[in-house]
Amino acid sequence: MVLDSVITNLEPRGNIATRLKQICAYADDIVIIGRTKQAIRDTFCKLKQEALKAGLIINNNKTKYLHCTRRTIHPTHTNIGKEQFEQVNSFKYLGAMVNIDSSIEEEIKEKITAGNKAYHVHKKLFTSKLISRNVKLHLYNTLIRPIVTYASETWVLKESMIKKLMIFERKIMRKIVGPTRSEDGYWRIKTNQEINDILKGKKYNWVYQKATIELARPC
Repeated sequence: MVLDSVITNLEPRGNIATRLKQICAYADDIVIIGRTKQAIRDTFCKLKQEALKAGLIINNNKTKYLHCTRRTIHPTHTNIGKEQFEQVNSFKYLGAMVNIDSSIEEEIKEKITAGNKAYHVHKKLFTSKLISRNVKLHLYNTLIRPIVTYASETWVLKESMIKKLMIFERKIMRKIVGPTRSEDGYWRIKTNQEINDILKGKKYNWVYQKATIELARPC
């Protein structure tokens, strides 16, 4: 509530297309976005002054600076007044990765890693013979998929990233549905088509449905 009043005093005039600077905030996490370095510096100084009036200070150790450009740059440090801040190539904001080239490959990779960790935490549930397949699918839909697809509304997926997401999901699904016994008595893992047939008509295979929509769009 206090920060809201502080930011309200800083909010520049104009709309999102004409402003030289934007302020995004959630709780105590604030991001200052500017078209020039000077705009960033001015806004930061004003934010610091207004926050100090309300009895708040900025944590310099957690404050980072990121410069988005097409040119190759080597992160160093940037100075604002007497303070120095680390320049980085990427940082995490509200669970989403922000980087210098505005790509989401790194974020997708982290989401898949988090999904794998979530599976191993609940591995006993997914491998238990006392739990039915439908319950396991519901657990996947509740415990794992939300971790991987968090903030996916903002993703612009390439075919390579869709493929990685599909590989992850099918790997988990194979562990849930188990192997298939062939006519010669040997056990084998299920094919992609068999996985899709099992999930056909259900809402669990989100990545497959999303990939179908994305790939069907004309270039």
